[in-house]
Amino acid sequence: MTVKIFLPPGRLAALGLLLGAVAMGAACRPGPYPIDVFPEMHYQVSQRILEPDRLLPPPDSVPTTGRRVPITFEQAAALTNPVPGPQGLERGRQVFAVNCAACHGRDGRGQSVVAEHFKARGFTPPVDFSSARAQNRTDGQLYWIIVNGMGNMPPFGDLLQDEEIWSTVYAVREVQGR
Repeated sequence: MTVKIFLPPGRLAALGLLLGAVAMGAACRPGPYPIDVFPEMHYQVSQRILEPDRLLPPPDSVPTTGRRVPITFEQAAALTNPVPGPQGLERGRQVFAVNCAACHGRDGRGQSVVAEHFKARGFTPPVDFSSARAQNRTDGQLYWIIVNGMGNMPPFGDLLQDEEIWSTVYAVREVQGR
C-alpha cells in the first residue's frame, strides 16, 4: 500500500524554508555537537565526591615550548643569533621577500610603493637598512623590533617563528654589507 501526501505549493515552500532555517540554526551553533541536549554533562568539573580540591601548579613550573619570554629592548641587545649563518641567510632572504620587501623595498633601502604612500601622508617611511641607525642595532635589537614592531612597523612575533625571525636578521645584515 502506498501513501501519498499532497501539499499545496505554498505549504511545501514554507516547509522547505522552515527545514532550511532549522538546519542553518543547528549548523551555526558553536560546540562539538550541532544540537547539545545536555550541555552541562560535557562541560562539568571532573572531580569525584569527597576528592580533595586539585591545586594548580606554581606559576612558570610547567614547561612550555614556542612561547616567547617578554624582554625589554635594552635586554634584547645582549641576545645572539642562534641560527647558523649559511642556512639562515637563505631562509632570511625568503622571509624578507614575503614579509619585509613590500615596505622596506626588495633591496632593503626603504624605497617602495608603501614608503611613497607613507611619505605622501606625512608618516615616517620604513627604515633604510643601510642607514647608520639600523647598522648600530645589535642582532638582538633587530630581533626584538621584528617580534614587537616599532613605530609604523607592525609586530611579526605572532606570524613568524623564532628561526624565521633570526634568519631575517641575516637578510638585514646582508643589506648592510655584513
